[in-house]
Amino acid sequence: MTWVKYFEEPLVKEPIAIVGSPGLRSIGKLAIEFLIKKFQPKLIAELYSEHFPIQHGTIPSYVAHPDYPGQAGVWIHESQITIPKVEFYYLKDPELLLTKGYHANFQGQYEVAKKVLDVYEKFNVKRMIVLAGYGIGNKDVCCAATDIKLIKEMKKYGIETEYEGAFYGFSGLVFGLGKLRGIKGVCLFGRTQPNPEDPEYPDLKVAKILLKKLSAILNISIEDINMNSEL
Repeated sequence: MTWVKYFEEPLVKEPIAIVGSPGLRSIGKLAIEFLIKKFQPKLIAELYSEHFPIQHGTIPSYVAHPDYPGQAGVWIHESQITIPKVEFYYLKDPELLLTKGYHANFQGQYEVAKKVLDVYEKFNVKRMIVLAGYGIGNKDVCCAATDIKLIKEMKKYGIETEYEGAFYGFSGLVFGLGKLRGIKGVCLFGRTQPNPEDPEYPDLKVAKILLKKLSAILNISIEDINMNSEL
């Protein structure tokens, strides 16, 4: 079972969904967490699922396997309980729906992605920008998109379409299934060097580069970015 708890349902026009989740070198996770901390958007909804483990059965977490569903439970810190979830934040200006993702196990991946897209449709999202990492390159940004017009738009910012290969996990499925719902999507991939011992070991430098490209696209200011101290 997967469900959404709404805290607020703001009147919206056509927000752009910004998506980030744990992944290669945690680039998408770092980027979305920075945006949430900097702009302090309103938490409007949380998505919960029986398919969210607190400890994933695979390393890295984004490569799900049907035989390794992970361990269910909650986190406890200073007597407070935290349940695994996807978080949705609304920012009015510019109008964004920031989405902090979480990886479901193999059995629940499609169910969770479909529920996320239900939320997007509820809030009239027509476009999404996904933030992620790419395991080759020299600390710059490339992209993939579900619409040729977005490819041309990204080229204006010096972002080329050089990604080849699988795009695993939460962000990949939301990106791909969004196309079937008519939501145009572009994914910005920060090029990083894989860490074989810990594939999700944070790459702060590349996350910062990725955010600077995003800031140009959205015309927002992140000049005071200091990820080392803020994340």
